[in-house]
Order: sequence, then structure tokens, then C-alpha cells
Amino acid sequence: MSSPLPPPSARPLRGDLHRARRRGRGPIGPSPVRLAKRRWPRRVLIGTLSLVALVVLAAAAATGYAWYRFGQFHKVAVSGLAPRQGSHPFDILLVGSDSRAFVSTKTQAAQFGSAAAQTGQRSDVIIVARIAPLTHSVELLSIPRDTFVDIPGHLPGVSGPNRINAAFNRGPSLLVKTIDQSFHLPITYYAGVNFPGFAGMVNALGGIGLDFADPVKDAYSGLDITTTGCQSVDGAQALALVRSRHLYYFLHGSWNYDGNSDFSRIQRQDAFFRAVVAKLHSESMNPFALNGFLSAAAGNVTFDNTLSAGAAFSLARTLRSISLAGLRAETLPTIEAVVGGADVLVPAAGPDAQALGAFLAFGTTATPTRGALRAGTTGELTALHVADPASVTVTTLPGTGASGPVVYNNGPEPWNPVPCSP
Repeated sequence: MSSPLPPPSARPLRGDLHRARRRGRGPIGPSPVRLAKRRWPRRVLIGTLSLVALVVLAAAAATGYAWYRFGQFHKVAVSGLAPRQGSHPFDILLVGSDSRAFVSTKTQAAQFGSAAAQTGQRSDVIIVARIAPLTHSVELLSIPRDTFVDIPGHLPGVSGPNRINAAFNRGPSLLVKTIDQSFHLPITYYAGVNFPGFAGMVNALGGIGLDFADPVKDAYSGLDITTTGCQSVDGAQALALVRSRHLYYFLHGSWNYDGNSDFSRIQRQDAFFRAVVAKLHSESMNPFALNGFLSAAAGNVTFDNTLSAGAAFSLARTLRSISLAGLRAETLPTIEAVVGGADVLVPAAGPDAQALGAFLAFGTTATPTRGALRAGTTGELTALHVADPASVTVTTLPGTGASGPVVYNNGPEPWNPVPCSP
């Protein structure tokens, strides 16, 4: 009786059996175990190469996406920019525009004013950011918008002694030239943000963390924070905070007026920027939040056309590595004055020069110059001088009305918020 046939899975292939019989041997071929041992290195290699290919494709896609997003940003020609010099520190002019050109609804008109009523554009925020690539640090110098300077050119109603924010009404080139002429700050790049940009970028990040010691409000900007403590602030309230110049805070059972106008607002802007930096750090691995942030920024941020995509990505990497501890901020020293019946802020010659010298030395090994820089004034105000440097009190030419204590920054105000992690 013949033995039963092996199961189909164990039978040799017909060709193998025929060759085996012809050679006088049994069925041949590698055993299943040996075959598996030979195949696993190939499978691992294929899997590894596939993973590498996916990583390369993902990186290429991310790079392509970054280029796509960068291409969506508005670009504008700005004259008078200073080229970068290797890894040396360089300055970026950051401007928050108060243009009402975006206003299209009654709600926006009630909050910001209509384009017909508020013509042209002014610079609500003027900040020169000095970037030190080697030390991964940044210093912000705020220039109050009412700073009284000499605006170059021959533009009726703009050129000559005027508030610095009037220069921006004719575009960023004139503002860059004014800052260079008045303060000897070489601007390398320009970035401008309009009102909706602030709100949209904050909302894309899911709000920013700010800690309020007291309830605050501002009927002009729409600020209305009734809850104290660390909390998430949305885009609308963040924008109202950045714009607030008439802030009231609730303390000891009554509403109290801040009264420090632009100087207090600069402190609030500083808190805002620090809170945004902190939130960007916390959301750095969230592609949806970053995509929303870039989308909001693309429609509301304008760069000068000399900023290439490569330079922008390099700058982004530098800024990403900066911690809040590495972010310094100060305000240009000025004194309050009345010139021609208008309330202005006159740069304080001695303290002004010292602050600018230290600012230019930031990120270098140079010793800050003291008093070597020209004060930010011309015309009848060029003779500003410090009567007594120890008391930082400025005396000016007769008729300017600019004498009194120098205002650097009014110091911490407990009713202003500070960044936090809600």
C-alpha cells in the first residue's frame, strides 16, 4: 500500500522534482528556515530606505510649503536699508500701522474708525529690534510715536520738525530715513503689521497667556478685562491691549486712570510680544497652530523686498532659539514738551546718546559709546544739552518749552499684565 501524498504545501515543485530525479537525488531547494534568514536583512533595508524616503519627502514638502507661505507675504520696496554684514548684529524696523484701509464693516468702523475719518496711515508702534545671531539674543528699542524729530525731505505738512509717526504716512522708506538721520540706527529689514494681523495671529495660536493683577478697560481701544489672574487672552482683546492709550484699572473699589499714555502702552506692547514668543515656543510642534499663525500673518504682514526666503528662514530659526530671558526691551529717553501748541516728546540729548550707544553695542564686544551720538533732533532743537547729567534733566533753547525730567520708561506698573502660562 502506497504512502499518502504529502500536503500540497510540502510538495516539491514539478521542475525541482524532475531535476532531482534526473540527478539521482531527492527534492532540492532551500529550507523555509534558511530562506527566511536570508530575506530579513533585505526587508529591513527596504523598510529603512522607505522611511528615509518618507523623511526626505516630508522635509521637501515642508520646505516647499514654507516657500509657498513666504510667497504669500506682501513685499514692498524700501530705500535706505543697510546690508547685513556676516554674523554681525543687525536691526529690523517693526511697525504697527494704524491704517484703516482694512475697515469694511460697521463693527470695525466703531472699534477702529472708518477709512474716511482716519485717512492715511500712522505708525502706532515703532520698534527697532536688534538681532545678535551669535548670542541668540534680541534687544527691542521702542520709539514713542510722538517723538519730535526732523523729518527729511520737502513734503508739505510732513517734512521738518514733526512727530516721528507722521513719517510713516508717506511709507516705510521715509521712516527708515528719519530713524537713520535722527538716531544713526542702520535698518536692515522692515516688517509692518496692520490691525487685523495682531488679532488673527493670536487667535491662530489659541490665545496668549497674560496675568492681570487688576481689572482693566479702555473705552477707546475696546479693552475690557474683568477677570484677574493668569488667563488666555483672545485676538480682539490682545489687539485692544496693544492699542490702549487711555487705560483705567480697578483698584480699592474704584476705577483709576493710568495717565501715562504711550509709555504705559509700550509696556503693554512688550508684555504682548513676550507672550506671543512664549506661545510660539509652546506651539512649535503643533502644525495646525503654526499653519494658522502663518496664514493670518501672510495677509497682514509686509516685508521689504530685500528679505529673501532663505534670510527669513534663517531669521526664524534664530528667533525660535531665543528665550524670554534673552529678550531685552527699553524705551528711547525723551522729555515731555509742548511745541507749537502740540504735546510732543523731545529726545533727551545726553541720555538719548547713551541709550543709542549701548543699543548699537548690543551683541558685540564693543564698549558702548557715551555721548558720542547726535541727539535725535535738528533745526532749533539741535542745541539740546544736558544741564546736569547726574540729574538727567534737559534744558532746551527758549521757546521749545522742553525742560523737565527725562522719561525712560515709567517703571513697572502693577496693573499692566505680564506673560504667563494659563
